[in-house]
Amino acid sequence: MNGDLFGQAAPATALLSPQLRLEIVPSDAMEPTLRSQWDHVLVRPCTRYEGEGIYLLQDVFGGRKLARASSVLGGPGHILLHVDNKHYGEHLVPREAFEDNVLAIVVADVKVRDARLLSQVQHHGEVRP
Repeated sequence: MNGDLFGQAAPATALLSPQLRLEIVPSDAMEPTLRSQWDHVLVRPCTRYEGEGIYLLQDVFGGRKLARASSVLGGPGHILLHVDNKHYGEHLVPREAFEDNVLAIVVADVKVRDARLLSQVQHHGEVRP
């Protein structure tokens, strides 16, 4: 078996980068793909649209939400935001409004299997008894 099966791995030190941070999924917008207050996303702060992807945005009420963003065919002036939760619709927003509210782009998602074990880990990587 060759090493190409899993693709190229990111070095473990990349997760310690000051350019990346782990955020808990803040709302139900991406359910069932990402579970609110359970799963996490690894994000890199950004201030503009960087291509299709999932972004962490500040919502109109001052909270945070995740949304998929894509450019609209026919012009660079608007961004289409949509989420995985079928109870919410999609929104077409001016690029300027998107850039006023974007906080970060999602680099990876972390599906939590046992929250009890995760809650035992402190910020410095020490495990609580």
